[in-house]
Amino acid sequence: MGKNLRRKKVESAPQSKIPQCGADLIKEFEGCHLNAYPDPLTGGLPITIGWGSTRDFNGQYFKLGRKITQEYADKLLMFDLEQRFLPSLQKIPYWDKMNERQQGALLSFAYNLGARFYNSSGFNTISRVLRNKEWDKVPDALYLYRNPGTKVEKGLARRRTAEGKLWSFK
Repeated sequence: MGKNLRRKKVESAPQSKIPQCGADLIKEFEGCHLNAYPDPLTGGLPITIGWGSTRDFNGQYFKLGRKITQEYADKLLMFDLEQRFLPSLQKIPYWDKMNERQQGALLSFAYNLGARFYNSSGFNTISRVLRNKEWDKVPDALYLYRNPGTKVEKGLARRRTAEGKLWSFK
């Protein structure tokens, strides 16, 4: 055993690619606020800042009175997408068969409604059409999740329509 054995460098899995079209859609609908503000639907929690972030890098929830810079907001969004959203989304059946625009539409949807929406209570329709690969039905399924009868319905209807169009774009 006189050979010089080199230890193989252990490489981590490649970083997941964030669908830029999804990040752009998130920015369009969230807007960037450098001062923390209450949730538009509840008027309270969760407190939000930046591009719609509710938690800081360390996982702590934001509180009213918090201020951040634009650079901080941009970095926090990318961190949220890569660390808090993509891992859950990649568990959706056929995620790797979806094109970037389809992934981007689901990224925007998840960013608005929760990273773990798939197979969660209240998300039966979108989960079913994704599981059954009924991709032509995804835009209509997305549109169902707009909080009908609330003060945010109009804005969410615009967002769900935009996500549906992004999904369907070839």
